[in-house]
Amino acid sequence: MDLERYSRQVRFAPIAAAGQERLARARVAVVGCGALGAAAAEALCRAGIGALRLIDRDFLEASNLQRQGLYSEADATRALPKAVAAGQRLHAVNSACAIEVLVDDLRAANAQRLLAGVDLVIDGTDNFPTRHLVNEACCRSRTPWVFGACVGAYGLSLPILPGDGPCLRCLQDQLPAVGDGPTCDTAGIIGPAVQMVAAWQVAEALKILVGAYDRVRRELWACDLWAGTFQRLGLVGARDPACAACSPQATWPLLTAGDAAAVTLCGRDAVQIPGRTAVDLAGLAKRLGPVLVTANDHLVRWTSDGLSGTCFRDGRVIVHGTPDPARARAFRDRWV
Repeated sequence: MDLERYSRQVRFAPIAAAGQERLARARVAVVGCGALGAAAAEALCRAGIGALRLIDRDFLEASNLQRQGLYSEADATRALPKAVAAGQRLHAVNSACAIEVLVDDLRAANAQRLLAGVDLVIDGTDNFPTRHLVNEACCRSRTPWVFGACVGAYGLSLPILPGDGPCLRCLQDQLPAVGDGPTCDTAGIIGPAVQMVAAWQVAEALKILVGAYDRVRRELWACDLWAGTFQRLGLVGARDPACAACSPQATWPLLTAGDAAAVTLCGRDAVQIPGRTAVDLAGLAKRLGPVLVTANDHLVRWTSDGLSGTCFRDGRVIVHGTPDPARARAFRDRWV
């Protein structure tokens, strides 16, 4: 390990050389490489984390660049998967960090596999169903994770240590319905809110990874940067002794429920359809002919009849332009 590179962090007494050595051995998964995930992944990479696993289902568009600091206009023009673009950038930032790129959608069937073998998980997702899957997988494996969310100028963060304090399901027993709350697509977002939440997440992650559990905050933090307000919600006694995710009698209902046939993406007028089998992307691009928009090693995009589709190598398809799963599946079946 290059202690000179991390000398300013090593001089911070709570980390010191011993803590830096622990960071160099740490393995962290970042679920979602959008605004929060990208910011947290970069901070962890620069801090000297030994290995980062980047998990993301989506590709880059121009609208991402306002707040997702890892990416460039060229990445958006090429419609690179976010995990791929993030991996390329982070390797250039710190070549000593082992970067694992997974262009995949975390779901019930693969959540435990995607999160296996890591010391901590960072939440960079944009929806509560996925967060609750992360929560169940982490509770089942007793892996610490750090929740984060932001929209508009508002942000939330909470470290979750399974078995020590409440998990996400303890605090939110009923999942919000799709469309129940604001999203970045419906209410917008400003970059400083992203940076604030990511900073909270990474600070707690560093404490956990160096073993400073006594310094991990046992509370939910919230801020509204436009109003200039900050809140701290203590969670002592909030753990549910009968919680389906973290209690001794846990049943992990989301993990055991199986995958949905199609998922409407909240606030995006889009539907994601799981892959049935791997796709020959080059062959698909050739077949699409005049409706083809973009093709690269990771995905193919096309547009027709007011809808657009993005097909990934594993056969997963995102259909933009409709919230109707039946219409989205018909569009997928017509072309793929």
